[in-house]
Amino acid sequence: MKRLKSEVWHHFSLAPTDSLKALCRHCGCAISRGKRGDVGTSCLMRCLMRHLYRRHPEVAGGQKGFLGAGLASSPYATLASAETSSSRLTNLPTMVTKNHQAVFPVNSKKTSKLWNHFSICSADPTKVACLHCGRTISRGKKPTNLGTSCLLRHLQRFHGGVLKPEGARAAPPSPPDTQAPLGGPLAGAAASDDGSEKFYDSHPVAKKITSLIAEMIALDLQPYSLVDNVGFNRLLTYLKPQYSLPPPAYFSRTAIPGMYEDVKHVIMAPLQEAESGVVHFTSGIWMSSQTREYLTLTAHWVTFEPAARPRCEDHHCSALLDVSQVDCDYSGSSIRKQLECWWEAWVTSTGLQVGITVTDNPSIGKTLNEGARSSVPCFSHTVNLIVSEAIKSQRMVQSLLSTARKICERVQRSPRAKAKLAELQREYGLPPHHLLQDVPSKWSTSFHMLERLLEQKRAVNALSAECDFRELLSCDQWEVMQSVCHALKPFAAASREMSAHVSTLSQVIPMIHILTRRVEMLFQETMGIDTMLRALREAMVSRLSATLHDPRYVLATLLDPRYKASLFSEEEAEQCKQDLIRELETLDPTSEPTPVPSGCEPGSPPRDCTGEESLWALMAKLKKSERGGRPKVPEDMVLAYLEEEVLEHSCDPLAYWSLKRAAWPSLSALAVRFLGCPPSIVPSERLFSTPPENGSFGQSRLLMEHFEKLIFLKVNLPLICFQY
Repeated sequence: MKRLKSEVWHHFSLAPTDSLKALCRHCGCAISRGKRGDVGTSCLMRCLMRHLYRRHPEVAGGQKGFLGAGLASSPYATLASAETSSSRLTNLPTMVTKNHQAVFPVNSKKTSKLWNHFSICSADPTKVACLHCGRTISRGKKPTNLGTSCLLRHLQRFHGGVLKPEGARAAPPSPPDTQAPLGGPLAGAAASDDGSEKFYDSHPVAKKITSLIAEMIALDLQPYSLVDNVGFNRLLTYLKPQYSLPPPAYFSRTAIPGMYEDVKHVIMAPLQEAESGVVHFTSGIWMSSQTREYLTLTAHWVTFEPAARPRCEDHHCSALLDVSQVDCDYSGSSIRKQLECWWEAWVTSTGLQVGITVTDNPSIGKTLNEGARSSVPCFSHTVNLIVSEAIKSQRMVQSLLSTARKICERVQRSPRAKAKLAELQREYGLPPHHLLQDVPSKWSTSFHMLERLLEQKRAVNALSAECDFRELLSCDQWEVMQSVCHALKPFAAASREMSAHVSTLSQVIPMIHILTRRVEMLFQETMGIDTMLRALREAMVSRLSATLHDPRYVLATLLDPRYKASLFSEEEAEQCKQDLIRELETLDPTSEPTPVPSGCEPGSPPRDCTGEESLWALMAKLKKSERGGRPKVPEDMVLAYLEEEVLEHSCDPLAYWSLKRAAWPSLSALAVRFLGCPPSIVPSERLFSTPPENGSFGQSRLLMEHFEKLIFLKVNLPLICFQY
C-alpha cells in the first residue's frame, strides 16, 4: 500500500469501505476526497482546516506550527475563526435589496461560516444578498451546482474586516504615501482594543458613530466620498477599531435622506405651536460664483410654551423650511408658485396662516404683493442702499476710500510692512491689530477699514514714511476720514440693532426717527462731507417715508409696550388708536365675554322661593342697562393698554404680552401677529454662515449631491440642538 506522506494524514485516515473518503481521527466524521480519477489531498487540506477550526479549535490552535504557514494562513482558517459578532447577522430581519427582492436569512442547515454574511434571495435561489452592503451575487447557473467561492471572494474584496481572526486584528498596512503608524503609548493604546469584537450594524455605539458622521457631512457640507479617505479611515480605526465604516452609498441613500425626514418632522411639531397661528417668513435668492441661484424660505414664529423652544432663550423661533435651485432667468410667477407650494406643505395644510414675508429681492416682494400676499422690504438692505448712494455722491470720500484701500492692500501683501507695523504698534503702545481690507460693494467693511486706520493713525503715518509708500494720507484726508466714520457710525449701529435675533417690525419707525434726527445733527458735528450728508437725507426720505405711514409698521409700533403712541402726534395717535380698535374687532368680532353657566336659564329673571319674580330682578335690569352704555371690550382693552407706562427699551415686548394673555387675550394675539415678524433677513443669512467675502457658497459645495438636503440639515440641526 502506498505510503501516506502528507501532513493531513496525522488527523485523517482512509475509510476502510470507501477509498474516496477520509475519516477524522478526532471525531470519526467522513469527508470526501474528490471524484474517482481525481483523488488528492488538496480538497482534504481545505476540508481539514474548515473541519478542525469548526469542530476542534483546540487541536488547530496547538498545531499551527506543525500544519505549516501556508495552511495556517489559509482563507478558510481566517474565515473559520472570524468574529462571533458576524454570527449574529443570521438573526437579522427580512431586508430589501436594490432590486426590491425580499431576502430572508438562511436556515441553520448551511454549515459554512459564509452564511453568517449572506442570505439567499427568495426570488432566485441561485443568488444571494450580502448582509453588509446589500449587493446581489450569483452563485452559479445550475441550482444543483452552486458554490461559495464567489461569496468568499466578495468578503475578501469588500469586507476584509470580517475575515480577520480573533486576536490578530492588526492595523491595516499604510500606503506608501502615508505616514508610518503611530508609535509609543498611543499605538499601544490602540492595540489594547484589538481583541474586542466588531460591532454589528445595529449596535448602539455603531449607530451613534454613523449618525455623528452623517451630521458632520451635513454641518461641514462634506462630500460623501469623505468616508473613503485614507486619513479619515485610519483615524476611526485608531479611535474605535470595532467600528466598521459604511460605504458612501449608505450615507447618500439612507443616512442623509433619513435624517432629513426626521429633522423635518421635529421642526413641524414646534411650528404647530405658533402663537395666534401666524408664521412669518424671510426669503431671498442666493447666488454662487458660477451663476447658480437658490431660492430659500425661512420661517419665523413666536411661542410662549417652553417645551416648544429647544434653546429656551427667548420667545422667537426660526427654521429653514426649504432650499431650491432656480433658473438664472427665473420669472416672478415661477417664484410665487414655488413659495406657494412650500407654504401649502408647511403652513396652510396644517391650519396655520401665512404672515408677512421679508425679502431683500424687489422682484419677490412685488410678485407677492401682486398675489395678495403681504411683503415688506428688508430694513438692513434698505439702509445699505441709502449709505451706498451717499458715499458715491461725494468724490472726496471716494478718493479717500481708494487711498485707504491701497495702503491696507500694500501692508497685507508685504511681510516686511507687516513686521514693521507690529514694531511701530509696540513702540507707540497701540493695540496689536491688523489693518482691514474692505469689500467695495459693502459699505460696512469700508467703515471698519477706516475705523482701524484711525486707530492705527500714528503707526500708519510712520510706516508710510519708512516704507516709502506712494499712497500717503494728508491731514485733510485724516479729518475727512474722522467725519465719515462719525457719520456712518449710527447707521452701522442701526444695521446691527435691526439684525439681532430678537428684533421686531415695531423697531423700524423708531429707528427711522432716530436716524433722521442724527443726520440733522451731523451737519454741525462734521466737516467736509456736507454733500454726503445731503445725499443721506434725501435717500432716507425717498426710501423710508412710505414706511412711516404703512399700517403694518404703525400697528406694530403701537403694540410694542416700549413705544406705544409716544412717537406720533396727537392726531396721529388718535387715528392709530381707532385703527387698532377696528383691527381688534376684525380679529375677534365676539367682543362680549362668555357668561359662566350658573344653572339658570339665560335671560330668566331671578325668582324667590315661592316662584314669583324677586325684587332682585330690578337689579339685574339696572346692570343690563349700565352694561349697554359702556364701551365695547376691544376699546376697553386698547385704552387700558395705552394708559400703562411705557417700558424701557431693554425689555422684551413678547415677555410683556405673555403676561397679558389672560387679561387681554385678543389684544395679545394681535400683538404677536406683528411683533413676531423680523425687520431684516440678516438673521437668516447668519443661519447659513456664508463667507463674508462674497456671501455665497463655494462652487465645490454647490456641485454636491443632495445639496438642498444638506444645507437644510446644516441650518436646522443646531436650531433643534441635534435632538431628532
